Amino acid sequence: MKKFLTSLLLICSSAFCSSERPNIIFLLADDMRWDSLGHLDIFEVKTPTLDKLAEKGVRFTRNYNTTAICMASRAQIMTGLYEFSTGSNFLHGNLAWQKWENSYPMMLRENGYYTGFAGKFGFHLNDEEGKALKGGATERVINSFDWWSGWMGQGSYQMNENREAREYKSVYGDKAEHTTYALGLMGRDFIKKAKASGKPFCLSISFKAPHTPLATDPRYDALYEGVKFTKPADFNEVDSLPEQAKSGRPMSKGKSWIKSYDDTMKKYHTMIYGMDKAIAMIMEELKEQALDHNTIIIFTSDNGHHNGSKGLGGKLYAYEVGSLAPAIIYDPRHDTGTQFKTIDALSGNIDFHPTILDYAGVAKAAPNHGKSLASLIKGETDRIHDAILLINVWGIASAQSLGVVTDDYKYINWFYGAGDFTPTEELFNLTKDQFEQNTLAANPEAKPQLEEMRKIYDKFLEQWKKEHVKNAGYGKYVQLADRTIPFSQNSKEVIASMYTYDKAGKNKKDKKAKKDKKAADKKG
Repeated sequence: MKKFLTSLLLICSSAFCSSERPNIIFLLADDMRWDSLGHLDIFEVKTPTLDKLAEKGVRFTRNYNTTAICMASRAQIMTGLYEFSTGSNFLHGNLAWQKWENSYPMMLRENGYYTGFAGKFGFHLNDEEGKALKGGATERVINSFDWWSGWMGQGSYQMNENREAREYKSVYGDKAEHTTYALGLMGRDFIKKAKASGKPFCLSISFKAPHTPLATDPRYDALYEGVKFTKPADFNEVDSLPEQAKSGRPMSKGKSWIKSYDDTMKKYHTMIYGMDKAIAMIMEELKEQALDHNTIIIFTSDNGHHNGSKGLGGKLYAYEVGSLAPAIIYDPRHDTGTQFKTIDALSGNIDFHPTILDYAGVAKAAPNHGKSLASLIKGETDRIHDAILLINVWGIASAQSLGVVTDDYKYINWFYGAGDFTPTEELFNLTKDQFEQNTLAANPEAKPQLEEMRKIYDKFLEQWKKEHVKNAGYGKYVQLADRTIPFSQNSKEVIASMYTYDKAGKNKKDKKAKKDKKAADKKG
């Protein structure tokens, strides 16, 4: 109750003073490149609804996903914390319930908002010791919202197969609708219920699109028929990559993009167009319910996507196209004073949590790493971060890395140095080298910049040391990623513990072999 009263007092001292609290809709794409927006005119793509939001709102040109993989990124968005503090990533661990209690949906609901979730939730929860939650994690997440039509894992592009999407089931039964279109329907349904509640609302929709498999909605399959797509400047530039980057999953994921670029781009952007149409449905419903004047729309993606850049597919890496995401905030209550306004200041997925709380006039219950984007929009400051940490500690051990990005430079430390690998540093001047084609790490003229970026990196590693969760394997990276300690000084046991992805693959094969043997024995 005390937290609720305190938050009410903050309403007129937060982002924008208003007599009524705004509604907030947070829209999340899955694996969308920052430059896959039609109005940017970089690729031959159509995103009319997103273009209109960007025209009337603000687009953040340097919004980084601090971990470029869906599970980790989604937990960061919800909490405003770096991965080492969430403990949430594949084959590492799950978010602690105590941290979920400080997520923006929980905070807003506690402070009088009607809350809803639809789509791919994408991460799981445990208690603080990493143990299963009493009462079941899924049920407790669902009950965190007033309205729920989501699912916990990857989900299906056939909406009727997403069994946990309760509101969809209750309205549409087993109708086999394409999931992206169904999320547009769900958005409309939520808005009607939210209006009837008489409360301000916060709806979070996490699309599955354009994540693979590229299962397009037949409604839009003719959209890019015969289109030849522009290739990025660094398309298939494999030779410049360090050996560590060549060893990772994005390398194998790049094959379809290199082999069938136009066809893959067609399917990928047809998926994005379907999402754009679903967002249009939501915007139409806001207008029909006379809620469009007081509803803030925030759009972003959980990570970027390589799409053949550097010969890579997927995401994960700290390179621009993998870690940058589109980010748009449209607030109909305030005229930006210009069309297609952009903000070039550093921002990240950790900033959406404090931004949403700021707009709602809700105080943070606990410190986090993010900063409200509202101060940038209002022009109160021209920066909220001096640097952002870029994390990849998932997957094959040799391809793991940490990096930092500032206004002008990016530094990546590929710290793995066992076997035939040698730890490798990369340094890019992003103002002159947008596609990161020329590393300056060995250039004597760039030595001052390299040393400065190393200092920033070391400072983040010190923060990691103080704040990492204790039960998900993050402690070992304090030494593994320390650039001042030779990699060979790590014990064999510590190095072996990095092989989370390798182990998972082996375990999967072992389980399949046991299952096949059991079936054969039963037959015999």
